[in-house]
Amino acid sequence: MDKSKITCETLKTIRKQVADANGIVYTPAKCDFEGVCTGTCPACESEREYIENQLSLKRKAGNIVKIAGLVTSLTALAPLATVAQEINSPEPTEQISLLDEEYFFDFGCSIRPEYEERYDYLAELVSQMSGEVFIIAGHTDSRGSKTYNLKLSQKRAEYVRSLILSRLEGNGYNKEDYTIIPVGLAFFNPNIPDAKDEVDHEQNRRVSLFLYKEHSLKGKSARIVNESVKEYFDFLEKKLETAKFNEFKKIWKAKVKEERE
Repeated sequence: MDKSKITCETLKTIRKQVADANGIVYTPAKCDFEGVCTGTCPACESEREYIENQLSLKRKAGNIVKIAGLVTSLTALAPLATVAQEINSPEPTEQISLLDEEYFFDFGCSIRPEYEERYDYLAELVSQMSGEVFIIAGHTDSRGSKTYNLKLSQKRAEYVRSLILSRLEGNGYNKEDYTIIPVGLAFFNPNIPDAKDEVDHEQNRRVSLFLYKEHSLKGKSARIVNESVKEYFDFLEKKLETAKFNEFKKIWKAKVKEERE
């Protein structure tokens, strides 16, 4: 089987596992695409959008969405070096969205114990992308003041960042080689916008991690992230090579412009 078909079959397997884990009815369609598969052909896009919509509906209904399998499946089904190469390629790939991982909290800054084992998978994936910029975004439920929740969400983001870096260090990597920016978003980007009970609030108390160049935050949340990223410019300029930093600035400017329009 050529690399294109291996990629296609891998993506189908990942989608199937995510669907099955969340009780979503999904049967992968036969792929007749003849080009190089990057996960962006009409068939792949249609299936991805279907599963994402179903997951969104489940979140809004108050169901806890099982997303650990995204990273677990990725590390089990494809060599990490290959995954990292595809993530860094000019063409967008489905693997990028797999980094949009969430970890949930009860109260305060202690993550739920059942989520801690995921850091081994996540740290292994992050370890292959030392030249990328990651955002750790902390979130809260809507109860309490904005000032209080901004501080709490920042502490959550910093807590998860420290866990990832400690695992990288424990696995023999130099944590100084990795750029993970913690940002507190309070309650500005909820999973459940109109949370009414504790089940809803639980879905909003979380931390999410994503590549800066591939996120879908809008409004107040996007502005907070962009402002925080700008504070790291001096640090990034020293850390990234000139060409990489210039590319990063172009991404940042485009996001800021998009947010103002």
